[in-house]
Amino acid sequence: MTTNNQTSIASLAKKRRTYSAEFKQQIVQACKAPDVSIASVALQHGLNTNLVSKWIRLIDAKPGSDRSPLPNKPAFIALSCSAPLDPTPTDMLTVQITLPHSKAKIGLKWQVSKISALAELLKVLAT
Repeated sequence: MTTNNQTSIASLAKKRRTYSAEFKQQIVQACKAPDVSIASVALQHGLNTNLVSKWIRLIDAKPGSDRSPLPNKPAFIALSCSAPLDPTPTDMLTVQITLPHSKAKIGLKWQVSKISALAELLKVLAT
């Protein structure tokens, strides 16, 4: 009885499917169509995506093959953007100078973005 059970279990086991070279070529060509993903072609034909990817590599590696590459997708898309609405953090930075005087303190608070104007003011005050 054990041999009968083992035979029936072996017959129920899945066998590896084989595909013709023509079928593989058709699938690979379908994958090379513009705006088509390998996964969608594999899903349409009930195939594993990794298997289809392997077929593409194998067919492209053959000498004398068509080797037309898969459609290139741009790696970088340039976007135009307007000026930022909020001031940049460096525009918000300020310099604070406090000078002690005999009866009071003199203080200046100046934006870093306009530091050249502060330098001119200090030159005038120094003369």
